[in-house]
Amino acid sequence: MTADTHLSVTRRFARAMGLVAVLALAALALSLALPLPFGARPFTVLTGSMEPAISAGDVVVEERISPLDAGVGDVVTFKDPADQDRLITHRVQAVRRDGSSLWFVTRGDANNSSERWRIPANGDLGRVLYRVPLVGHVAAFAGTWTGLLLLLLVPLSLLAVDELRRIWRPRGGEGIGEAV
Repeated sequence: MTADTHLSVTRRFARAMGLVAVLALAALALSLALPLPFGARPFTVLTGSMEPAISAGDVVVEERISPLDAGVGDVVTFKDPADQDRLITHRVQAVRRDGSSLWFVTRGDANNSSERWRIPANGDLGRVLYRVPLVGHVAAFAGTWTGLLLLLLVPLSLLAVDELRRIWRPRGGEGIGEAV
């Protein structure tokens, strides 16, 4: 195999890997953004209480539902009864209607204890549609100065190096200082 053939194969491989990376990122972006116009919302799971079904660092996409539509076995996101600023994503163990309210018993798959809480029948509840593994770790890292710098500077540096290489590389075998 000649040096030119080897370089050509390497370039094709690099371009194919770049295309795969771009397509994977596009699919990821679509999986998180496409449901937004339809009322779905993505959330990063911070704990391992739902393992193995949902791990810490996964992103779950949920749809807003009426509490009347939630059933046993559904994974739902609700406000923590003890801290209304905190969201919990756990599996429904039982539902009981009591007048204009519903009583829920929920538990994380990895937990030993359950939560008992009440929500108005016309309240706001989320049901998990699907999860995207590990993306929350990247989002959390991107929220730091180091992550922001790396996720911006590394790609920009690679683009700059590639452009400089294209500018300075001799074309068609005519190198600098060669007679034409």
